[in-house]
Amino acid sequence: MEEIQKEDESDILVIVSDWLMPGIKGDDFLIMVHQKYPKIVKVMLTGQADEVAIARVKEQANLHRCLYKPWERKELVETIKSGLTKI
Repeated sequence: MEEIQKEDESDILVIVSDWLMPGIKGDDFLIMVHQKYPKIVKVMLTGQADEVAIARVKEQANLHRCLYKPWERKELVETIKSGLTKI
């Protein structure tokens, strides 16, 4: 697994990740992000993650919110806005 690195010095404020991705599950990815960049707000999208995976990413990566598919555009926008208020 490759190390997570920012390409430049730009500020990444929010990461929205699906749970089911090729090569890595979203909970593992967000935990890795959190270990290196704890201030980034993390949001996970899922239609398949179980409660254990969601609880794990909440505990280990300070998950801001998990949105269940099918999510609404407005719900995603409001989630990102509320996450930005935490920064």
